[in-house]
Amino acid sequence: MVIKKRTLLLVSLIIVLTIIGYINHSITKQALLETTSEYERYEDKNLEDVFMEDNKTVETISTDYIQNEDINKDDKIIDSKDSAISSLTNKTENAIEESITKEENRKSNNYFVEYRLSRDKLRASLVERLNNIINNEKTDAEIRKKAQEEIIRIGNISEKELLIEGLIKAKGFEDALVFLKDDSVRVIVSADILSEQDVMKILEIVKSETDFEPSAIKIMKKY
Repeated sequence: MVIKKRTLLLVSLIIVLTIIGYINHSITKQALLETTSEYERYEDKNLEDVFMEDNKTVETISTDYIQNEDINKDDKIIDSKDSAISSLTNKTENAIEESITKEENRKSNNYFVEYRLSRDKLRASLVERLNNIINNEKTDAEIRKKAQEEIIRIGNISEKELLIEGLIKAKGFEDALVFLKDDSVRVIVSADILSEQDVMKILEIVKSETDFEPSAIKIMKKY
């Protein structure tokens, strides 16, 4: 009789503990969902603030390096033929490279958001201008074809940058910004200390996804 009572008591305790555990799990799960939702809202708000805050900076960069140049007139673009497309591309790439590698810019708390936006904004401006060339009835077939090829090249480069950034982050880096040119690669990573081992990891990733030699790959850390 005593054994039966103990068994019953034990079973009752197990049932009670199971119920408590389930309730605790449900409460914890709900709390996590609420926390995640709050974090997502917080993150979205931060990104929105950064975008609004940095939009003027990006517009200024774009204006300084592209829109105020003499080559922004359609007639000059058409007259200058192949050199105009190359000039537009070079000016855009120089603007991106300078903005993302400048030491004072790499000290920004929101560096990766701000200068990824800057890179993409400048590229979008270039694509828009190339589309204007393509759609201009005065543009001859040769220059139109070159502009179309350049837009495709920009799209391919952007995809490759995104892929490399993802692979670098998969190696344990919090964030990474990659900028590809025809003759070089710039990689900026989030790291307090960039060890030789870290550099080798990044080099291997970039080399596996591009044809660049190590001498053409420059790896930097965000300050």
